[in-house]
Amino acid sequence: MKVIIIILVLFQSSLFSQVSASDLDRITNNQLDEIKKELQNEPKLDVKKNDVESNAVTILQDNSQPINQEYYGYDYFKSEINFFDNIPTPTEFKLGAGDEIIISLWGETNLREKFIINKEGLIYYENIGFINLSNKTIEEAENLLVVELSKIYSTLNDLNNQTKLMVELGKLKSLNIYFSGEVSKPGIQLVHPFADILTAITQAGGVNNEGSLRNIQLIRKNNIIAVIDFYSFFIEGSNDFSNFRIIDGDTIHIPAINNRVKIEGSVLRPGFYELLPNENVNDLINYAAGLKPNASSIITIDTIIPFSNRKSQNNIVSSINIDLNVNNQTVLNNGDKVLIREAGLSSSKVEIYGRVKVQGEYSAINMTLKDVLDFAGGFDDPIFRKTIFDDEIIILRKDDKQFYSQEIKSSYADADQVNLNIDDKIFVYEKINYRNSSTYRVEGEVNKPGTYPLKKGITVEQALERAGGLTSLSTFDNIVVSKEFTDIDEFDIKSTEIENVANVSLDFELTANSVIKVLPYENVVNVEGNVFNPGLVAFDRGMTMSQAIIQAGGYKPNSLKRRAYVKSANGEVNKASIFLGRAKRLNPGDTVVVPVDPNPDEFDITTFVADLSTTLANIAAILLIVDNQND
Repeated sequence: MKVIIIILVLFQSSLFSQVSASDLDRITNNQLDEIKKELQNEPKLDVKKNDVESNAVTILQDNSQPINQEYYGYDYFKSEINFFDNIPTPTEFKLGAGDEIIISLWGETNLREKFIINKEGLIYYENIGFINLSNKTIEEAENLLVVELSKIYSTLNDLNNQTKLMVELGKLKSLNIYFSGEVSKPGIQLVHPFADILTAITQAGGVNNEGSLRNIQLIRKNNIIAVIDFYSFFIEGSNDFSNFRIIDGDTIHIPAINNRVKIEGSVLRPGFYELLPNENVNDLINYAAGLKPNASSIITIDTIIPFSNRKSQNNIVSSINIDLNVNNQTVLNNGDKVLIREAGLSSSKVEIYGRVKVQGEYSAINMTLKDVLDFAGGFDDPIFRKTIFDDEIIILRKDDKQFYSQEIKSSYADADQVNLNIDDKIFVYEKINYRNSSTYRVEGEVNKPGTYPLKKGITVEQALERAGGLTSLSTFDNIVVSKEFTDIDEFDIKSTEIENVANVSLDFELTANSVIKVLPYENVVNVEGNVFNPGLVAFDRGMTMSQAIIQAGGYKPNSLKRRAYVKSANGEVNKASIFLGRAKRLNPGDTVVVPVDPNPDEFDITTFVADLSTTLANIAAILLIVDNQND
């Protein structure tokens, strides 16, 4: 029941703008699924309820649209071509084998005879012999026949021109034309001898939807003699292709299209168009017959990411929003989609729901998914992010019919490659199997200090990388690793003890509750030699040599305590007796060195006295405490 109520509240607004932050905070994964399902099944109307005039205009415009021609230009080849016998013979038409000619003589001599040109291009005329008419125009054939027939008709070629000759075409032999590539009927096709390239392709069934209309090749004797772009004819009526006659044996090749884009939305002729290299958005809009009067200047371009640049096979589309008033020269590539929106009916917003810190609306102009996720918060917080299912972030996107039919999956790692469209809905799910796992902490001079979830096998170096690396105030020599142990007594009082880890290197593997401290230069003292935990210790104002040694775990057995010394950061060495050493004040950057006693069996009076002094001091402190209690 709770789910239904929330969904009804959400759908009171087409943009969910009326949902409060508190409502969003309580949306569960199941509720997100319900919202996503409703969005995918219901259309989202962008038209204002009371804008009757706008609705009327939209309806009229939509009704005036022809049936959407998905692939522009291909319907030009679907018509029937009829050739009539009374079509005048083109002056450039050349005779060939199989053509029928009619020779007429009139004047002093009158006759009319029909001849079929044989496969060698010859006709046989009685009393003359064979006459070669192959590859002759009608005019050339007439001139040749006048010369040849004057051999038997003396008045045919005399000065008085008493006999005249005319050659006519009778029945014509079809041309054998080869069609290759993306044509409906590839192979050899019989084509009318008067056909041009357009009508020839039409007779061969037309170009299929994968064939180019702008790179059609006329090949003769293995040479490309012409490249035809039919868009100039379809859009401007320019038929330059009629200048190229086809002859018997020619090949017409239709290569596959290599740059097709789609334009949809507020244009007069939406659909798919073929673009030449370097053609841009403005060219595409012109091919689509221009913008509608209600078109917005803000458009969205979806671009297919090349294989080599994809970070994930789930994210192959990158979207950008541009203003046509500023830039209409953006070059388009194969697979791009351009959306022209209606002016005043889009909010240029996206919305984000689910497991982020600040749900709601964000600008969509020139924004990537990562931009919005970072603004919404949670992904830069290591602890919060443990609760986010960040490997599968869902984007719902409208299609050209205003349905949320497109579902795009991404991850936070790839989010910078995903550009957003206006009205996108982003869903971030909670990791329902989240458990408060072990953690480690990074403190001090790092760019992103904080608590991080512990992954098995993580090293100090990897942990520092996750924490953004070191600042300029420290180096890898200033790293201290410790472990925290928390205990709760019978009175529920927590106490935390910290144990320093000895001999830490960058490849040291962390365990639960590890603490990495990156100390600045000025807050470090180094303790070397015969102590239990040699290494860096934190410097405190007024620190003595003895205190530094205690922080380093204390003396190991067989320490030559009387020879302990301090090496300053400037290289100066200061030896100190044990008595003076206890009170020896250290400076930041100092190094305390505790040598090993080379003769541990010898009695060291200095060490004995020092240990005795320490023991007596401890006894005195105990007696003082006891005395105070008796009082």
